[in-house]
Amino acid sequence: MARTVTITRCGTGIRHAHAGGASSFTALSADQNQIPEARCGEGGVAVQFAEMPEGSGPPFHKHPAFDEVFIILEGAVEFQVIDEVHTARAGDLVHVPGEVPHAPRCVEGNSAGVARIIMLVTPARYEDFFHELGEVIASGGGQREIANLGAEYGIEFVERPEIRVRH
Repeated sequence: MARTVTITRCGTGIRHAHAGGASSFTALSADQNQIPEARCGEGGVAVQFAEMPEGSGPPFHKHPAFDEVFIILEGAVEFQVIDEVHTARAGDLVHVPGEVPHAPRCVEGNSAGVARIIMLVTPARYEDFFHELGEVIASGGGQREIANLGAEYGIEFVERPEIRVRH
C-alpha cells in the first residue's frame, strides 16, 4: 500500500457545526474542521481541529475501543478524569485512554472566547460521530437520541462523579 501525504488547508476539510445552546449536550465544540483520516497502520488515526467556546464540552463519557489525544493550541481546557480535574493550557498535550471516564471543558478561551485544539483518535473510529451528532441536534433530538448515537460509535455516557482532586 502506497503512503501519501495529505495537506488540509485551514478552513477546508469537512466542517461540522453544533448548536450547543439548544441542548445540554454541547458536543466538543461549536465548530470543527475534520482533517481527512490519516491512515497509520491497521487502525489509522483520525485528526480534528476544534474550537471550543468557553463553558462547552461533552458530558462525562468513555469509549473503550479508542483513545484520544488533545493538543491545546489556545486557551485552557479542563479535563475531568474520573474524580480528578487537570487543566491543560496552550502547548500542552493530553492523552486520555478510552476506557477511563472523562470529559473535557473549555475554561478559558482566546480573544474570540474559544479554546483551539487538535484532537487525535486512535484507532480511527468515530470521525463521523460529530457529523451525525450535528444532525441529531439540528433535528431537535434530545439526550436519548444522543445516547443512542453514542452507543453506535462505542461511546457510553456515564454518571459524573464528584470532583475529589484538582491539579
